[in-house]
Amino acid sequence: MSDSRGPSRPSSGSGRDGGSGTGRSRGAGAGDGASSARKQFPGSQGRSRTSGAGAGKSTGKGSGRSAGASSAAGRSANEGSPKGTSRTARRAGTAGAGAAGASGAARSGAARNGTTKNGTAKRSTSAAAGSGRGAKGGRGAAKRTGLAAALNYPRAGKKGPLRWIPSLRMFGGAIALIVLLGLGGAVWLYNSTDVPQADDVAVAQTTRVYFSDGKTEMGQFSEVNRTILPNDDIPQTVKDAVVASEDSTFYENRGVSPKGIVRALWNNLRGGARQGGSTITQQYVERYYTGTTTSYTGKVKEMIMALKADQELSKDEILSRYLNTIYFGRGAYGIQAASEAYFGKDAKDLDESEAALLVAVIPAPSAYDPANDKEASAKKWDRVITREVNQTGALTEAQADKLEFPKTTKNKQQNYLEGTNGYLLMMVRSELERQGFTEEEINTGGYKIVSTVSKKDQDITVDTIDGLKDEGRPDANRVGTMSIDPDSGAITAMYGGPDFVKQSINDATQSRMQAGSIFKSFALIAGLENGYGLNSTWDGNSPRTFGSWTVNNFGHTSYGPITLRQATTNSVNTAYAGLNVAMGPEKTRKAAVQLGIPEKTPGLNDDASNVLGSASPTVREMAEAYATIAAKGVHHESYIVDSVSNPDGSDEYEHKDSSKRVLDEKVAINATVALQGPPSTGSARSVAGVMGGRPVAGKTGTSESFKSAWFVGFTPQMVTAVGMFQPSEDGKSEEQLTPFGGVSSMTGGAWPATIWGRIMSQTLEGEPIEQFDGEVVLDNQKTSAGNATKAPTTQAPQTKAPTTTQAPTTEKPTEEPSEEPSDEESSKSEKPTEEESSKSEKPTEEESSKSEKPTDKESDKDDSDKGKDDSKDSDKDKGGDSDKSTDDSDDSKDSGDKGGDSGNSKGDSGKGSGDKKTDSGSGDSKKATKDDGE
Repeated sequence: MSDSRGPSRPSSGSGRDGGSGTGRSRGAGAGDGASSARKQFPGSQGRSRTSGAGAGKSTGKGSGRSAGASSAAGRSANEGSPKGTSRTARRAGTAGAGAAGASGAARSGAARNGTTKNGTAKRSTSAAAGSGRGAKGGRGAAKRTGLAAALNYPRAGKKGPLRWIPSLRMFGGAIALIVLLGLGGAVWLYNSTDVPQADDVAVAQTTRVYFSDGKTEMGQFSEVNRTILPNDDIPQTVKDAVVASEDSTFYENRGVSPKGIVRALWNNLRGGARQGGSTITQQYVERYYTGTTTSYTGKVKEMIMALKADQELSKDEILSRYLNTIYFGRGAYGIQAASEAYFGKDAKDLDESEAALLVAVIPAPSAYDPANDKEASAKKWDRVITREVNQTGALTEAQADKLEFPKTTKNKQQNYLEGTNGYLLMMVRSELERQGFTEEEINTGGYKIVSTVSKKDQDITVDTIDGLKDEGRPDANRVGTMSIDPDSGAITAMYGGPDFVKQSINDATQSRMQAGSIFKSFALIAGLENGYGLNSTWDGNSPRTFGSWTVNNFGHTSYGPITLRQATTNSVNTAYAGLNVAMGPEKTRKAAVQLGIPEKTPGLNDDASNVLGSASPTVREMAEAYATIAAKGVHHESYIVDSVSNPDGSDEYEHKDSSKRVLDEKVAINATVALQGPPSTGSARSVAGVMGGRPVAGKTGTSESFKSAWFVGFTPQMVTAVGMFQPSEDGKSEEQLTPFGGVSSMTGGAWPATIWGRIMSQTLEGEPIEQFDGEVVLDNQKTSAGNATKAPTTQAPQTKAPTTTQAPTTEKPTEEPSEEPSDEESSKSEKPTEEESSKSEKPTEEESSKSEKPTDKESDKDDSDKGKDDSKDSDKDKGGDSDKSTDDSDDSKDSGDKGGDSGNSKGDSGKGSGDKKTDSGSGDSKKATKDDGE
């Protein structure tokens, strides 16, 4: 074969001209074919000529060279193909190239000669056929690739069923795949598992309520008894004991113990009690996050979280959290509660022996509590001590030998709602809920709640009520009391009952009693607001009839003309009924509401009888209303929660003052002046004897048939309300109060006033004595007849002295509340004191310039007529004096009370009354004086 890279020899004959030399002509054709191939595939120019020449020559010499030509062409094609292909691909490419070369040569020769010869066609066909066989041979030799080749499945070289039996290579691959998937899953699970928020039960703490000093505990709220301690407050003795007992490798392991896991797994496979092989970290995770679990999947999750917790938290933090959450028995969660439950001390004061016992009970608190099984408990305790010596070295042998099994306190879980404090605690809870705290937050928040209740004042109140047992107080008798600071509304003491667990109704905040005469204070307020002065005069005779309503005084005592101040001192029903009718009973109701009595109080209405206490408020409501008077007209809503702190000491809630002026200050001052009468010389005068000279203002009250009795009073510093009643056996109604302690009539001036005096005298002991303000002139005080500051008229006394006392009748006691007068008042026929005559009735200098003072003779005559039964004049009771124009005509015909005055041109006798209206003119003092003389 000639080298195609050399020059071609000159051909002989006429090959160029298309002569007869077929060989050369075909060779030329082949060369042209090669030339054509170079044009189509430039990259194969180097050996194309050789292949072309070879092809040309082979056509003239037989089929042997044809194969050679094909081979040459194949090599040319192979050299032009990309490198790095497989052996099978190279063989297929060679066959294809040979076919392409042969076909190209045949086409080239035919094109050059311009004719088709049989020989040439055959040779071309032969070349093509040769190339086809080469291609077929390449397909038969191809091998498997990819996963089938890697796993050798089905198995190569095997026939029949043997081909489908997995090979060792396949077994190895499956094991490797499982391992990889396991590692991948573990990595994914670790990265996707977050340490969640702590379980609510795990971090739940006991909320503690304290008295006002912030130190003396009143009680607790809790779902679990727990107090979480910071790490530094947990003694090292406890930490050493729990590590020795529960996980001696705690400080070395990474949160899990492979050895422990294998041991637990082996135990479980053998059918023993299922174990978890848990470290302290795993136990902490279980109690703090996941909850108790014994399943394998749960344990896997627990282990992963333990690994993460060990990386994220210090060992001391993990240990302290564990000790704060673990259950120790006796209802105690955490080391602090356990220390209190077992030893009655704080955890910081535990010694080695006590710490070891608390750790010993952890595996089974009930079983290992010394109170339940002292022997089993002692064995577990000794185990802890031994491990502290042998496993961790926390104790020496000598130290361990000195330890003795500790004594524990009696196992008694306290019910903090027992006794009188239960009422206080429930009030605290109710107030917090009104402020937006949920029950769950209160029970588990671990708050420190400081109340307004004084421990000293509360003890005095409880002891006072408990002391009534020695006085013979019946079991059915019920008492409610409440003391309030008028300057803030803070509740400082309360008696709601003897035991909240046995009697859940709070007699100070829930039990309702008919108010009786204490409601006269609201009529007093309303009268002052409407310009009636303290010295305005009203008919105090008994009985008096207003339309269909007949009113009696207690004991049917008639007082005659009496000032508003005197009517308050002596709790004169008829005088206050006249006041209420004159100004309108709706004003009494309005005054009660503005001072703090709820509008929906049972029995509170606009009827004329509301002045005598038909409404049934609670003790708390009355205390709050009277506190408004004591605060000179500023209303403070009563409250019992002063502040709430979070476990970390931050503030969660603090009471905000909600004060609001609801009453003119001058009105409140004058009301206080009038209310000083009952506790000094009136129906509650017993109070004066125990208060050591302190000024006291207040009012007694007794309801129909002695079914309830009240005294509500105050000093400048404190307000206390006392209510007493007696329910029926079925609790559906009220019975008449059973007398006790030598008292025959259970009025407000009896035991309620006595209780008030005992409480307040001790509560205020050592406090400075403060004085009330004196009487002031109201801004709207009436200056005409009927006004307390109106100068007495100069008109001569009437020729007929009106009677001031009516003979007692045989009429049954009125259904309306009444009050018992003092003995002194009965014996002296209610004669006003000299102080009242000289001070209360004295006109101002301005008034004196307009009119003259009444003669002593006139005053003496009025007083001397008290207690006499003058049948001649009993038909016509004078209801006024020089300070008020009231012309009563108390006969059977109209039974009217002229309650008008010149300052009230309408002379409105009030709602629901049959009283005559008196038109005394519009402020004409002469006319008023003349009417008074009539």
